[in-house]
Amino acid sequence: GLGGFTGLLLGSVSLSLAGHVAAPVVVVRGEDHKGHREQGEVVVGFDGSPESEAALEYAFGEAARRGVGLRALHAWQLPVMAVGSVAYTPLIEDISGTEERLATEILAPWRERRPEVEVEQTVLFEHPVFALGEASKTAGLVVVGSRGLGGFGSAVLGSVSHGVLHHAGCPVAVVRAKE
Repeated sequence: GLGGFTGLLLGSVSLSLAGHVAAPVVVVRGEDHKGHREQGEVVVGFDGSPESEAALEYAFGEAARRGVGLRALHAWQLPVMAVGSVAYTPLIEDISGTEERLATEILAPWRERRPEVEVEQTVLFEHPVFALGEASKTAGLVVVGSRGLGGFGSAVLGSVSHGVLHHAGCPVAVVRAKE
C-alpha cells in the first residue's frame, strides 16, 4: 500500500480484491518475495468449510503444477466455553483425536484424486493465523479460503484469511468457494 498508514502491512486494494473477486487472488507483499522460495512447498489451511474445499482444490493444483509437496494444515482451538478446561489433558487429547480424524476424512478424497501430489497432513492445537504464519516462513505459497466457519457469514474476508494476508512470510492465495 502507498497510503499514509506506514504500519499497515497490506494495501487496501489488495485486501479488497482478496475479499471480493470470484477468482483466486494471489497477494505478494514486499521485495523479499521475488521468487526466492517459489519451489517451496504449498501450504493450505483447511477447516471443512466450502471455502476450504475450494482452497484445497487450488492448493493441490498448484502443488502439482509446481512439482512440490503440499502441507495440509488444520489448526484448531478449544471452544470459548472450554478455555477454562485447558488443564484437563484427557479432554485435549480427545478433541485432538477427533480433529485428526476429521482432517484425515477431509483429505482422503483429495489424495485419491491427486495421487501425484505428496501430502503432509498437519493438525495443530493453536490459532490458525499463527500456525499458517509459521508454516509460511519456509513455504512457496500459502492457500486459504476467503471465509471460514466463523459467525459472520456476511463478512467478505474471514478473520483467518485476513490475518494470514497481513502476517505471511510468502505469497498468499485467497480462494473463494464457487457459488
